Amino acid sequence: MYGHVHYFTKETALLTLTDVGYHVLDYTYTPRSIQFSTTAGEKLLKLPRLALFSLHRDFAGGLLGGFSLMVLAD
Repeated sequence: MYGHVHYFTKETALLTLTDVGYHVLDYTYTPRSIQFSTTAGEKLLKLPRLALFSLHRDFAGGLLGGFSLMVLAD
């Protein structure tokens, strides 16, 4: 119902992966809340998230949430 709820910042997530032995090759945000907004709150935040995400992805993810971090690591 709620997906995976974790409270990591980009930095703590990447450091956690590094600490357990992974080598981070690349990462990106997935704008799930922009593409799949279903609730009234998500729909209300869709435009501000999209605008802020286009300006600064890290800031948008930290301030408004609704983004997942996809990491490529070996």
